[in-house]
Amino acid sequence: MSGCLRSSVCVSIVHYCAKELLERCLDSFSQFPPSVPYRIVIADNSADQFSIRDMVEKHPHSILKEMPGNIGFSAANNRAVEDAEERYLFFLNPDSEIRDSTLELLIDRLESSPEIGMVGPGIEDSEGNIQFSCRAFPGYSTFLGHRYSLLTRWFPLNPISADYLQSGRSHTEARCVDWVSGAAMLMRRSDFEDLKGFDESFFLYAEDVDLCYRLHKEGRTIVYEPGAVVRHRVGGSSSRNRYRALWERHRSMYTFYRKHYSLEIPLMDVTTLLGITLRGLFFLLLEICGRAPHR
Repeated sequence: MSGCLRSSVCVSIVHYCAKELLERCLDSFSQFPPSVPYRIVIADNSADQFSIRDMVEKHPHSILKEMPGNIGFSAANNRAVEDAEERYLFFLNPDSEIRDSTLELLIDRLESSPEIGMVGPGIEDSEGNIQFSCRAFPGYSTFLGHRYSLLTRWFPLNPISADYLQSGRSHTEARCVDWVSGAAMLMRRSDFEDLKGFDESFFLYAEDVDLCYRLHKEGRTIVYEPGAVVRHRVGGSSSRNRYRALWERHRSMYTFYRKHYSLEIPLMDVTTLLGITLRGLFFLLLEICGRAPHR
């Protein structure tokens, strides 16, 4: 591999019916051009509905891979990087935008220790407010303390929510965490290949938690680096089909539980499935009433 490839980045962006957001994402690379060699691969899950080829071709460094349909976030990311030769992989949501030196700072942090397996940037919303993009691994109490739970909304400083969301920890200093948001994360291609990529049983959601969990099991650390910044519109991509997104979110919760936490005790598995189902029905009701908190 050439010296250029040894320091280069393959940026993987999975697109689904969010052309305007994707264009703003690509524009950010022109506005804040990375100093490291990079290549952007857009895996288009909506190519069977309309073409974004003309738009992508206007942006340098970008190539388009059209999927046969909506094959899911994990599968499309795997297809995007399957022929990558770059040293680093940067997974970025199409509703995100890089800022000045984002890639360079993430690479510096990743290479600061061979034990680091993944780095996630600080993520802020369009107003510049910090989003809690690094968290603890989910557990049974996450049912009560997740981002949209009533407990979190009514008592945001309660210990259950604060522990899971890491809201009581500094989000302005670099530190080791359990997992970082898949909206933006950088890792070595060699590590990604060793893990055999994203688990495609996760169609959408929790694939980032699963990937970080597997890295931890291999003895690697995950680092949150707020010096590098990405702007992210929460739900900007999934808002195109809220009901499908709601279903996939809860299906992924149970998939993660069965894969990593199940003790093969039927009563525990059924109880967990029932809890996730009730949560899903509650948020479905909020969605129908137009009061879903992620709107």
